[in-house]
Amino acid sequence: MIEEIMKELQGLPEQELEDILRLIQAKKATYHHPLAFVQQVMRFRSLPVSQPELYSYQMTITDELLNRYGILHGGLMTAFVDTAMAETAFVIDKTVERAFTLNIGLDFIKPGRSGDLRANIKVLQNSRVIIVFHADVYDENEELIATGMAHFYKQHKRQPAATDSDRQD
Repeated sequence: MIEEIMKELQGLPEQELEDILRLIQAKKATYHHPLAFVQQVMRFRSLPVSQPELYSYQMTITDELLNRYGILHGGLMTAFVDTAMAETAFVIDKTVERAFTLNIGLDFIKPGRSGDLRANIKVLQNSRVIIVFHADVYDENEELIATGMAHFYKQHKRQPAATDSDRQD
């Protein structure tokens, strides 16, 4: 297997080899952080909070993410928004162990063609087990290219069971 991999890597430009290395590292990181590979493919990153209760994330459109029409594949745009919303769930509620998408709807306003995209995530409702999010996605020219909404289920971290020695009478 190693020989086949080495054969495929021969002759590739240095930049492509660096990209492949990052993907291998991200794949290995999925053992501890399940979304590491997807986030690496999207070049996903959190941005500093610029407004209260508005959480921003960025992804970079690369040639590998374009569909046959030369625009960002809609499923990848949805994955970007979904990932940004899930990350927000963990930021706003430290008791969340897992955040599951119950539904997500995205309206595509303009195509994403190249460069960085920014998703602004706003929490519309945050109950004990459900979070409702709204997202706006902007391109590098600050033009709105997508908007959406989703509901997430929050699975909270389990508290260790109390033992007899923990109880006080």
